[in-house]
Amino acid sequence: MNEDRLPPPTDDPGDDPAGPFRTALLNRILRIVRQERDPEFEFQHVRPIPWSPAQNPASAMVALVSSGGLHLRGEDPFDVMDSPWGDTSFRIVPHGTAAQELDLDAEYVDEKYIGKDPEVTLPMAALDRMVSRGLAGKAAPRHFSLCEGILRPLPGVKDTAEQLTELMTADGVDAVVLLPTCSLCVQTIALMAVELERRGLPTVMVSLLPELAEYVGAPRPLHVRFPFGSPCGDPGNGTLHDAVLESALDWLATAAVPGEARHCRLRWRGKGEVN
Repeated sequence: MNEDRLPPPTDDPGDDPAGPFRTALLNRILRIVRQERDPEFEFQHVRPIPWSPAQNPASAMVALVSSGGLHLRGEDPFDVMDSPWGDTSFRIVPHGTAAQELDLDAEYVDEKYIGKDPEVTLPMAALDRMVSRGLAGKAAPRHFSLCEGILRPLPGVKDTAEQLTELMTADGVDAVVLLPTCSLCVQTIALMAVELERRGLPTVMVSLLPELAEYVGAPRPLHVRFPFGSPCGDPGNGTLHDAVLESALDWLATAAVPGEARHCRLRWRGKGEVN
């Protein structure tokens, strides 16, 4: 694997470092949310961190959970206009759903990356390739999508986690890979990982904000250096999508203690552009 446990990535020097966190960008997000949306906003902090032992991914059925706002065309949209604190409901995406069957034109779907290639946040084809290579046992028949921009994830995320656990248990899921897309999604997805682990499902989270994932208490965070909206790398780059998912499955198997993090060496194909 082209990765190891590196120091956390440095911040953008243009971000204001003032605030309670060591990550300048995280302090900036906290300040903006309080000023513009929710004066009482605080990031959640879960301790102790729950932990469910993981079996070898090579024999596991793996499900995906994304916060990319994906759903089938014709389904009820996420309620982002009339839910000021965010919509914590979910949608089911059957495994193998083609891009043209997804409502990629919905206003809450990131057009820059997800609209070009849903695999950047729901890597179903990459999961199939993991199965064919013997790195995962089976792809789950159903994957799950949440929406971005959730300011107050609780108690909604707990209710959603309960429903997802029932559905995944019925499917025979053994492990879950979670993929956030926006800054606030890192909190939402970390909390979802916590709730799924509490219910006996081992998880690994691909994270775009290292300090936030660790502060919330994600049981197995894998940190990547990709822009928001694209946790598996640039659109159309199946090789990179595979590498991210392989890294996640490897971390699922090798993380030793709750909250232990791995920082990934994998890089975007260009200098942030979509090739």
